Amino acid sequence: METHFLAKKKRRTKKNNSQGVATIIFLLALLVIGGGMGVRYVMNQVIADRQVQTSQPANTETPEQRQQHRFINSVAQPAVNVYQANHQVLPSIVIAQAIVESNWGHSQLYQEANNPFGIKGSYNGHTRSFPTNEYINGKEERINANFRVYPNLKAAILDHDQVVAQQFLPPHVTNYRTAAKLLQQNGYATDPTYAKKLINVINTYTLNRFDGY
Repeated sequence: METHFLAKKKRRTKKNNSQGVATIIFLLALLVIGGGMGVRYVMNQVIADRQVQTSQPANTETPEQRQQHRFINSVAQPAVNVYQANHQVLPSIVIAQAIVESNWGHSQLYQEANNPFGIKGSYNGHTRSFPTNEYINGKEERINANFRVYPNLKAAILDHDQVVAQQFLPPHVTNYRTAAKLLQQNGYATDPTYAKKLINVINTYTLNRFDGY
C-alpha cells in the first residue's frame, strides 16, 4: 500500500511539474508576443511622427532671406520675358547684376529711379544725380554721377539689355561665366572683382535655372 501511495505521489508530482513547465512556456510566449507588439507599436509611432514632420515643411527662412527671394523673383520674371524676346543678356546675368548693383534692391538709385543696374546717363530725357562708389586708379572713391531714371523695372531691363548688347557683350553669349568676365573686361564696372561677384551670386542662388526658362 505504501508503494502504491508513493507511485501516485510521483505521478502527481510529475503532472504538476509538467503543468508548471507549460505555464512558464505560456508566460514566456506571452512576454515575447507582447514585447514584439510593444516594439512594433513604438516603431510605428516613431515612423508616424517622422512622416508628420516630413509632411510639414519647416519655415526657417529669416526675413532677410524672404526679402532676397522676393527680389530675385521680381527681377527674374521680366528678365526671362525680355530674353525670350531678344536673346541679348542671360537672365542669370541680369538678376545677378541687379543684386550686386542695387544691394538687393536697397540702393537709393533703385528705390527712387527704378535703376537696379547702375547705368549712367539719361533715359528719354530723365536723369538724376546719385552718390556712387567708383574705383579710380585702383582706389575706391565716393563720387556723384548722373544716372538714368526709369518708369518701371521692365523698362530698366529692356534698356539694360540693349546697352549691354551694344557695348559690352558680343551676340549669342550663352554661358554666364563668359558673360560675367566679358562685362568686366569691357568696362561695364570699375570694380576689379566684378566678374567674380556676379559668378558667386549666380552659383549661390542657382540663378542659371532661369536661363532655361
